[in-house]
Amino acid sequence: MPNAANQPRASSTSESVAPAPTPKKHKLSSFLVTADTELWPQVGTHLTHRLVHRQIDSVEELLAAIPADQPGVILWDARGAADRLAVIARLQSHSSRFAIVALDDADGAADWAQAMQLGQVVGFVQIPIDTAHLTDALATAYEEVNARVALLGSGAVAPLPSGAPRRVARPPRRRLWIGAAAVGVLLLCVLVVLLLRQSDDALIPAPNGTAAPPAQGSTPAAPGAEEKVDALIAEAQHAMHDRHFIEPAEGSALSLYRSALVLDPASGEARQGLQRLAEILLARVQSSLDERQFDAALQALETVRSINPGDARLAALDERISKMRSELGPSEVMASINAENFDRAVQLIEDASRSKSISEPKLAQLREELRRHRAQQDVAHLVTLIDARLQQDQLAEPPNDSAAYYLGLARRAGATPAELQSQTRELVRRITTAVHTAVEQRNLNDADRLTAELRAAGAPLSATAGLQHDIGVARAQLAHEQSDESKYVDLAHARLAQGSVTAPENDNALYYLNQLRASDPQNAALSQLSKAVQSQILTQVRAALDGGQPAQADPLLQLAAGLGGSPELDALADRLRFIQYAAANAPKEVAEASLTRTKKLDVDYPANALERKIEGTVEIGYTVTAKGTVADIKVLDANPQGVFEKAATNAVSRLRYKPVLDGGKPLAVATKMLVIFRLAT
Repeated sequence: MPNAANQPRASSTSESVAPAPTPKKHKLSSFLVTADTELWPQVGTHLTHRLVHRQIDSVEELLAAIPADQPGVILWDARGAADRLAVIARLQSHSSRFAIVALDDADGAADWAQAMQLGQVVGFVQIPIDTAHLTDALATAYEEVNARVALLGSGAVAPLPSGAPRRVARPPRRRLWIGAAAVGVLLLCVLVVLLLRQSDDALIPAPNGTAAPPAQGSTPAAPGAEEKVDALIAEAQHAMHDRHFIEPAEGSALSLYRSALVLDPASGEARQGLQRLAEILLARVQSSLDERQFDAALQALETVRSINPGDARLAALDERISKMRSELGPSEVMASINAENFDRAVQLIEDASRSKSISEPKLAQLREELRRHRAQQDVAHLVTLIDARLQQDQLAEPPNDSAAYYLGLARRAGATPAELQSQTRELVRRITTAVHTAVEQRNLNDADRLTAELRAAGAPLSATAGLQHDIGVARAQLAHEQSDESKYVDLAHARLAQGSVTAPENDNALYYLNQLRASDPQNAALSQLSKAVQSQILTQVRAALDGGQPAQADPLLQLAAGLGGSPELDALADRLRFIQYAAANAPKEVAEASLTRTKKLDVDYPANALERKIEGTVEIGYTVTAKGTVADIKVLDANPQGVFEKAATNAVSRLRYKPVLDGGKPLAVATKMLVIFRLAT
């Protein structure tokens, strides 16, 4: 039977009284209390739209920032908390309208189950976060907060419309029960707090025992690009920890990860860092839109788009923003510009121009901002490349990827002398040093080219004039010395052409090469001439080894080694050592007739040779082991080729001998045999 209390009633007059409206559930605040930057992306991207979300580092910060008795859902990262009961008591004493959901590792599941039975928390979600469990816990917490608000009252509940009857609807029995339980829990928590205050007022440690990051100092300049990339990634990780995600422009995690990718586009660590940042910013977009903080939402959204333009979640956010476009004005364009997402900014400006949603003066201002930011990005990118090439000692080479090349591009991009002052000064200093080195080494063509680079870099005229004078003096000295040196070069080439590489004495290619090395160690022809002489010596070494003359090959290898190392030299040296080792350990060679066979030679005449009436011989070399068996069989010669070799080898392999004795001890010996194949007459 229906409950009469829920049936419509008539008044004493002819007008009927409308039923009391059900209190409307407004958006509530939810607070993720954690210092773990990795946890926010797991939680933020799955939070319900009925809640306005914020992330706060600690319980102390939450209690300081939130007025007493404010309703809210608390997602508390309880990992590592020393006294969980004390934390819950502090939260409930601050506001009886809090509904607490504990986040913890799997090890704490049993403790939180008991806490839920006692009404201390309304839910527990295990880390890593499971979306379904989080959604269920938030739904329970949302209902719990609204039940407490219905029972205790709160400014978060909208007042009745003017003119509406002032009848108060009776709360559902379930909410009365929940509210009564909440009051009971509140009284218990107050008692616990009073007891705890007598013993300890210590602050609660941060979740996971995470200590504050050390103060960031300046990172010393790394000697190479790899060290610089590591330093930038370390700074970016500090920025992530400090929540400097996209601001300030020069020290944010975004700018630091991007700078690392300029130096090393293949850096997986930098790319992973940007992906983590994108997840955090996606959650920030949602919460900022809920709080109608459009500038923050747009800045975060466009930054995500610049990191990962193919993210499937962007379309839904764009659609949500498109419905709010009348409130956004030029903010969306500026967010794209600030995120360095210039192509999208151009598209937005064109769309606004066509739809006339932004005035022409404002569009002109936005276009100028776009041009200015693009120029600034180009200059910043080029300055980074200049620094990287200076670290890699690529001053002027290669022509299209050197510090000098990028300095010229930066000037053409609009960089001021003040912006490039330190890079210009360092480049001029190092090129000047390189010119002096080239002059000392008589590389005068390099010295001329580097001096031209100095002039282009903006070195003082007095400095370049002094270098040109030094180059002129060196060139005059070189011309005076050239007569003897060119003679040695010509003679060495002539002897190489004649094949006189190491002989006759004092008139061969190697001799004239050594004369040139003694008179001018920096001569430009030395390197090529040394390689040519060494190549011909190694050809003689190979011929000696192929001819079984290792004694002749050894001194030639030593001469070749004096001209520098090479893979071919190393290979021939290894081959010679192997031959020498094999010769030193080879068995003594004896005549086969001096050996005593214990098993006769049994030869099978090949059938195909028999049919074709072919005769021939095969010379076989082999070793008779200390046991009298045959090993190391080799075909030394065969006539005709390819007919009798296998038959001869098989026959020899079946031979057996009495072991050869040396001082009563058996030893292996080498021998050979001529196997003759003749047709019977």
